[in-house]
Amino acid sequence: AMEEGSEVIEDIIFRGVEFSVKIEVIKGVLVVEISELVTADQWRGEFDPAYVEDLTRKTGNFKQFPIFCSMLESAVRRTSDSVTLDLLTYADLELLRNRKAGVVGRPRGLHQASALTAKRYLILIYTVEFDRIHYPLPLPYLGKPDPAVLQKEVRALKAELSAVASHGVTKSADAEIQRLRTELALVREEKEAMAKVLERLQFSAGGSTSDREDRRIRDVVRTLEEQLVKERTKSQRSATKRCQEQRLLIEQLEELRASELALRVRVKSLTSELALLRRRRAGSSGPRRSIPRPSPSPTGSRVPRFDPTAYIQDRQRRQKEAEIKKQRKLRRDIAASPVFPERGRSRSREAYPQAVRPSSRGRSLSVERRGSRNSSDSSLVDVEEMTKTLLRAGELCRCRSRVVRNRCKAAGPSGIHERFGYGTLAAAQTAGRDGP
Repeated sequence: AMEEGSEVIEDIIFRGVEFSVKIEVIKGVLVVEISELVTADQWRGEFDPAYVEDLTRKTGNFKQFPIFCSMLESAVRRTSDSVTLDLLTYADLELLRNRKAGVVGRPRGLHQASALTAKRYLILIYTVEFDRIHYPLPLPYLGKPDPAVLQKEVRALKAELSAVASHGVTKSADAEIQRLRTELALVREEKEAMAKVLERLQFSAGGSTSDREDRRIRDVVRTLEEQLVKERTKSQRSATKRCQEQRLLIEQLEELRASELALRVRVKSLTSELALLRRRRAGSSGPRRSIPRPSPSPTGSRVPRFDPTAYIQDRQRRQKEAEIKKQRKLRRDIAASPVFPERGRSRSREAYPQAVRPSSRGRSLSVERRGSRNSSDSSLVDVEEMTKTLLRAGELCRCRSRVVRNRCKAAGPSGIHERFGYGTLAAAQTAGRDGP
């Protein structure tokens, strides 16, 4: 059963609209309050035990007041499948009654009073094994909340929040933890000092110390150790408790901040609605003016939109062109490099015309340079310098080969082998030819 002064608040969706349902028991009276979250409309009803028990008696399933309150609490919290809630208008309630009575058709009296149409009925549906019982609770319409009342609540919450923040619970908890840590350090130092005293006594007395003195000192040390363990456990418990209290206070502070923010948003929305209603009232009293609408801008003045696909394709195309140009330049450099002479008379003859006629090479390079005007001048200059360097290297290699060949002819076969360090190999070859 619900206790005196306890309240239950839950958000429930009725027929696609979200409402905030609040129930509480104040001085033995059941108070039910419902407010729509979007429009802030409120309905409120108070029911004493006699009214509730008479209502349940009329439905044919009598319930006492505490049991009915418990059923309503279970329905709001949605903790039981046997009790549910529904919110109906007066017309919906009449239709439900006629349907239960077996009357077909719309209920009479369509033009009801405004109080009846504005009233809402919170239906507590109790489902038993083969039957469903409906307990309707009428809730008169209260209207929208007063902005002044909301501002008063906001100010009260701000004052409570500042009081909690200025209380300094966190600082006091930190100070308590620091104090306990200091005490623990002192107890540890005392234990170490007592252990050192025991060691000195044992060392000074040697083997002549009586067993009674040893037992006494050991008992003192054991007692100190037990006290240390107790103090450590006590300090840990105190620190844990302080941390829990600190976390709880921080959570309460966050909840108060969230509530303050929600109330601020609610006050702002209500203020805007009030200003809108005032403007509408002022506009309805004065003459209506036609509001000119801006003519649409012509389609020709629109700026073309950025196309990422075209941009990516264009970038890929440029990368491919750069790679092709790089490959062509590499092929031209390879084709322009001279062929180094090898052993044999035919290779030297093939390389000789290229070395003795640099003017024709220069002319061919100038023709290529004139033909490739689209390439950059710096790349052509680099190719020419590379070609000249390679030609000079080829000339130097050929000159050295001639000098070596002439020296070999003048010195003979033995001189050649001795000059290059192959005297032993030449002697072995000669002995092999002279042998059997």
